[in-house]
Amino acid sequence: MLGVLSITLPVFAVMAVGYVAVRYGPLTSVTMKSLGEFTLLVTLPFALFTAVSTRSFAEVVNPSYLLTLAAGGLAAQLLMWVIVRLQSVGPKRRALAVLSSATPNTAFLGFPIYLMVIPEHAGPVLAMNLLIENVLLNPIGLILLGRAESEGEVSPLRLMGRIGLSVIRRPLIIGLMAGFALVLLGVTPPDGVIRFTGLLGQAAAPIALVVVGGTLVGLNLKGDLGLASQMALVKLLVHPALVIGALALLTGAGLVQMGPELRTGLILTACLPTFSTLVLFAQEAGHEGLASIALMLCTCLSFVTVNLALLLLAG
Repeated sequence: MLGVLSITLPVFAVMAVGYVAVRYGPLTSVTMKSLGEFTLLVTLPFALFTAVSTRSFAEVVNPSYLLTLAAGGLAAQLLMWVIVRLQSVGPKRRALAVLSSATPNTAFLGFPIYLMVIPEHAGPVLAMNLLIENVLLNPIGLILLGRAESEGEVSPLRLMGRIGLSVIRRPLIIGLMAGFALVLLGVTPPDGVIRFTGLLGQAAAPIALVVVGGTLVGLNLKGDLGLASQMALVKLLVHPALVIGALALLTGAGLVQMGPELRTGLILTACLPTFSTLVLFAQEAGHEGLASIALMLCTCLSFVTVNLALLLLAG
């Protein structure tokens, strides 16, 4: 137990520093927004580029990992949709619930944890997670949300096109694709370039953790507590269970095979809280309070789920 806490306590302690720095000064919510943008626009793209461009394609893309993560995520989204549909939840809140159910906070919270638990595989796990999140899981929720906001006037195909364009314009995806391009072309970046991108990438983890903690200050916590609680429970309990179930079924069927480090990354990913950008999507849909409560619950309770996962994996 002490060994596990020696990993997680520093991570959540840095998050606490971010929270205290904003709650009591000297930083502000505006500062957190700027730091978050710097992380998403600069440090994480360079971290991804470094991680991908310095490895072989087989090291970065593991079909077994991608298949298992996708299967568990899709199952969680489907189950969340059924749950809220049976409760006659409105289309916008239903879309937000689906969006929150299987997309973890990989970039801001997952990556720092991977660096401590599976340092040699942190980059590839981050890259594969972002591929599944941005190409498969997030678009499903965003299509549901877009249809709800347009009241069905915009076709799913047009929505897919808009979402696809927004995905390929994201700096995270640009950094990832640039790294993949060099690997496929067989080009090795010069040492000076790798040192430069690596140096910027090293700033991603600590800044991201400070941002996670700082953004919890000032959240609009007026919303549907019942639905927000269900969203948190599905993300922190049901999603990990479905990912582990998918891993067991696919492994038993001989369809997937992965080493212990990737299995650790997979299970830790499922135990992470939902992604913080959910609040931004919810603001546009008029349900900021719902997303904020779900995010707060998920982030705080993930200390328990991540520690339990590490204990089970260590045993």
